[in-house]
Amino acid sequence: MSRLAILVPAFNESGNVDTVITGMRAIGEPLAVQGVEPVLVVIDDGSKDRTFELFADRLHREGVKAKLIGLVRNFGKDSALFAALQEVEADAYVIVDADGQTPFTLVPEMVRLLVSGSVQVIQAVKRQESYGWSRRFLTTLFFWIARKLGIGELHKGASDFILFSRQVRDRLCQLQEKEIVVRNLIRWLGYPTREIPFIPAPSDRTSFTFRKLFLLGVKSIISFSHILRINFFIALFYWVFSFFYGCLILYNKLTGRIVVGLSTMTLLTLFSFGLMFFMIAIIGEYLITLFEEVKKRPRYLIDRIVDVDARRE
Repeated sequence: MSRLAILVPAFNESGNVDTVITGMRAIGEPLAVQGVEPVLVVIDDGSKDRTFELFADRLHREGVKAKLIGLVRNFGKDSALFAALQEVEADAYVIVDADGQTPFTLVPEMVRLLVSGSVQVIQAVKRQESYGWSRRFLTTLFFWIARKLGIGELHKGASDFILFSRQVRDRLCQLQEKEIVVRNLIRWLGYPTREIPFIPAPSDRTSFTFRKLFLLGVKSIISFSHILRINFFIALFYWVFSFFYGCLILYNKLTGRIVVGLSTMTLLTLFSFGLMFFMIAIIGEYLITLFEEVKKRPRYLIDRIVDVDARRE
């Protein structure tokens, strides 16, 4: 390996410019010892602040070798990553967050493992979450659901902090689907993978809100499972339940027992409508995904690209 592309998707990350540049400075010498030339690739995903301009100015002044890719508008983190993968040629690629939660200092070790081992992917796995109990509970619940649905591409603790070879990148770029989650697609490709633990640093400037995480979870489940089959099992359970409950009502009617009807029927009606709307919601998510795919719009639109050459001392 001689050239490593460090992909940093950025959306309103003007406050984290120093964090990224400091991280690049920290890994420059260790990578040089391994004979690896790092190039920073910042993908501005339609930021509303001056993220692109601030990165361009600081990188020029600091003399950090980099490529800046500015998208026309916000297309999402995974689409921004695909823009970088298709625009940048390198021997290996690593995804690093701009908010400092994924440590740059771990990159040289990941490179060493990739070069020395018989693997194509190095996956950094979070061993500790710096979130509150409610988010940890919801995360655990999400991965429990994923396991029950048989989704092998989703693993608890998995992050976007991934180093992968040029071969993996080429396979990713061949995929045509629009509703994408890069880390799940890398798992889906099935290349030999090695995991390495890390503890994410706390950050007060993460752009991943609860809403974005929820939508990411929905996209992951829709893309990598046949969750519509749950409708069959729900319908089967409801049919069996209705059959036995109908038998109970008929028995009470024939034996002359008093049946309290209002509260029972109200609860059954609410339960029935809840199940029905849940099933409709799942179908709706699939229709949204199909609608986005059949339109065949591009994953991203690039507004500008700026190359920054390293300053020669």
